[in-house]
Amino acid sequence: MNSPPNGSGLSAGVARVTITPPPGLPAGCWSARTGLAEGVHDELQAQALVLAYGERRVALVSADIVFAGAELTAQVRRRVHELTGIPAEAVLVHATHNHSAPSLSRGCAVAGLRDVPGFEAWAGLLPELLAGAVYAAERRLRPARAGAAVGLAEGMSVNRVDSSRPVDASVPVLRVDATDGTPIAIVVSFACHPTSIAGGTLLWNTDFPGPLRAAVEEAHPEATCLFLQGCAGDLAPWDHWLGNADARPQTFAHRDELGRAIAAAALAVLPGIETRRDARVAACSTGLELQRRRLPWSEAELAAVAAELAAQEQPAYEERWPDGVHSADSARTFPLAYQIGAVTMYAELKRLEAEPVRTELQALAVGETAIAANPFELFSGPGLEIRARSPFPTTFVLGYSNDYGGYLPPDDDLGRIEPVPLREVLDQSAYRWAYGITNANLARGEAGRVVSESAKLLERLVDPALAPPP
Repeated sequence: MNSPPNGSGLSAGVARVTITPPPGLPAGCWSARTGLAEGVHDELQAQALVLAYGERRVALVSADIVFAGAELTAQVRRRVHELTGIPAEAVLVHATHNHSAPSLSRGCAVAGLRDVPGFEAWAGLLPELLAGAVYAAERRLRPARAGAAVGLAEGMSVNRVDSSRPVDASVPVLRVDATDGTPIAIVVSFACHPTSIAGGTLLWNTDFPGPLRAAVEEAHPEATCLFLQGCAGDLAPWDHWLGNADARPQTFAHRDELGRAIAAAALAVLPGIETRRDARVAACSTGLELQRRRLPWSEAELAAVAAELAAQEQPAYEERWPDGVHSADSARTFPLAYQIGAVTMYAELKRLEAEPVRTELQALAVGETAIAANPFELFSGPGLEIRARSPFPTTFVLGYSNDYGGYLPPDDDLGRIEPVPLREVLDQSAYRWAYGITNANLARGEAGRVVSESAKLLERLVDPALAPPP
């Protein structure tokens, strides 16, 4: 393994790798279409950042995929440890939640979620690609400085469950410099579903994180930009609240505008960030067993409704979505596809309801900056609560990390749909707005546990025992 240079202070290394699947495979996560990927609009990528202080090292890899399932994470961590010696709890495997990437769960804990077939060869190579990026970054370790600040990107996102609710418009930025002040890595986070492009294209693309990174790197061509997805379970781009038939069109131009606007918010705070050589690194994690949601509907009722749906004639889907179909309203255009998927999930959730969901929460620290990572599509309110309870001046709160645990709304939102009959909750003309609540996997109270346990991890990171000696 590569020993960190100049062990008296921070060292950093960064690398990237292309992970685009080939054409001819199912094109991303959008159903109700039959076409296969026919090309590439922009390459899917993964970026890795390794930070070291003394003998302690942490690694962060962010990939343009929709899920970083438990199986994928375990494979990446094993290979990273073989190549570098970095321990598993210090390796964060993060998905930008890009909906224009293949729909692969890779061993996630969500009931009813299946890997789309055809990606076996690509999926088999993906752990090596991600671990290889970490290895390359570790080999490039050099003396560095780090610091962070928080920008603001207002008007870029909306609460898609209730458009009257506030959003998390914060843009945390971690700046990692060479000792001469030249940026090595710029880490940017924002909470927003990467759904600005949907089923109207058959081109692999990065959604808005790609143009965001490109704009940052255009301003600082010597640096590599990493994007980290925040707690976006109830947040969407622009005015794409669920059920909005008049939402801003899903075009590459609007996608790029969104990415560049978030990048501008990050670039605005970048010059004012004070970086420090004595930014120590630390990592910790904890395992949780969480209770699954108890559905009020019987197995017999679920089976009966599933049979009714299966007997209906499927529409003649086109290769791509017709003009005018929008992800904010697509389930009302194509309700049967959604309803069959929902009942499949409910049936498996009912079968598994006595089994806990085993999950991992993780926290990393770089000087006075922390990263709290969970595997859920946590709603933005609980995500903001984690940040508020952090003892660090700047805290990135991430979902979609080290596994995929599905949607996790707060208890009040679960209470809004618990008494609703099954056939009614499947009616997309009435309950499209509740997506993310109707398909939640965990019971009431579990979002609060994720918040409190994440806060405890952040408190652990300030324990001197976790910091290397000076």
